[in-house]
Amino acid sequence: MTDTPSAGSGRWFALAALLSANFLIILDLFIVNVALPSLQTGLDASFSQVHLVIVAYNAALAVLLITGARLGDLFGRRRIFLWGMGLFTASSLICGLAPGPGILIGGRVIQGAAAAMLMPQVLASIRVMFAGASRARAFGAMGAVQGVAATISQLAGGYLIEQDYAGLGWRAIFLINLPLGLAAMLAAWLCIRETRASVASRLDIVGAVLAALGLFLLLVPIMLGHDHGWPWWSYSGPVAAVPVLAAFVRYERGLSRRGGVPLIEMALFANRRFVTGIGAVFLFFSAISSFFLSLTMLLQFGLELSPFAAGAVFTPSAVAFFAASVSGPRLAEKLGRRALLLGVLVFGAGIALSAAGAILDAANLPLIVAALVLNGAGQGMVIPLAFNAVLGSVRAEDAGMGSGISSTMQLTGTTVGVAVVGVVLFSAIGSPDLPGVAQAQHYGHALAWATLYNLAAVAASFLLFARLTAKTAESGAVPTARAAPAGD
Repeated sequence: MTDTPSAGSGRWFALAALLSANFLIILDLFIVNVALPSLQTGLDASFSQVHLVIVAYNAALAVLLITGARLGDLFGRRRIFLWGMGLFTASSLICGLAPGPGILIGGRVIQGAAAAMLMPQVLASIRVMFAGASRARAFGAMGAVQGVAATISQLAGGYLIEQDYAGLGWRAIFLINLPLGLAAMLAAWLCIRETRASVASRLDIVGAVLAALGLFLLLVPIMLGHDHGWPWWSYSGPVAAVPVLAAFVRYERGLSRRGGVPLIEMALFANRRFVTGIGAVFLFFSAISSFFLSLTMLLQFGLELSPFAAGAVFTPSAVAFFAASVSGPRLAEKLGRRALLLGVLVFGAGIALSAAGAILDAANLPLIVAALVLNGAGQGMVIPLAFNAVLGSVRAEDAGMGSGISSTMQLTGTTVGVAVVGVVLFSAIGSPDLPGVAQAQHYGHALAWATLYNLAAVAASFLLFARLTAKTAESGAVPTARAAPAGD
């Protein structure tokens, strides 16, 4: 099937099957966080090994996203989706049965690689299956699913561990993926139609290796540097990534000139709207996860809430995220380009309110929840509208590459944001040994200092999103919700 928008109600069933992958990817991105103490005790693991359980998944996902996107373009997005979901389910079984930390970390690497096969197929398929207002609604549904998954992961993880069904303990957080993954494969096999780009089906192996190596050198030292006191390799890795990525760019350009099919068509970066959009995505996502790192430290260490109670604090944020994601397309019909910018402002207001509340009274949970509602609503408005605008700036045949680059910038922004905020946050925390109220206030002040980066990143993303949407409005290249074709 060529990359043209689909028609009929079947595409909405296909969307539901696609979004099952988004749900599982986000679920496993966050559910491990509440299980870290149980993992450490159950496997007699060191703190570094426990942290590697998180990093292994994130790193494999970030490093292989571009390759996963190109695989879908070349060999069919439905086919790669099914293979990715099968691998994700099998690796979840490996993680759930792991006898030691080494096997668990290896299983998480495979799980992250499978997620890298899945995520680009979701974004690219939405781009080519839908047009106009229906595409905005599809991205809105994607954002809602991601928000629900992020919050359910916190609650479900804490609940499964505390209930300890059949004595499984932390293993249940991985084994729960087995029925979910099998159901997702069946739904995908029944509902998703095959799409692919109109290019020769030959993977750029050299480009894939150079891209993976360059991203590995850039991201993994940043992910692990803080735990090891920022040793020499945490600096030399990103420096070494520069010539590797430069070699990747040169090779891709040469391959394109020779008439080959590169992993990334470098001409895509001549598209200023696309470059502006992925820059805004990088900055916005760098503010999201890094803020949640600061808030999690305040809730679990400053206020000493249990994992389940800390997860419950985020529930109103998820409700706001879901509502904003669903209503975002309608809001865009009324406000046009201003809807995306309004979402960025609402998100920034939530972070600012959190910082103010942390300084005034860090133990004021109602104020924290109110700030999180603004935070969730802002994310829910921005994420689907942003991906719609960014991917709408590329041609349908470039949807796979565009989605892979956009997702990579999302995860790179998350990694860089967590690294920067982590340095500020842990430096501000130090080694406190204070009584209850004083300790909570100490962590609150640390959160306030750390959010200076978050606020700066949000402000910069606002400027880039404003530039992106202004160019979209001027060019008229991407249809607005009001200009949707009949039947959408």
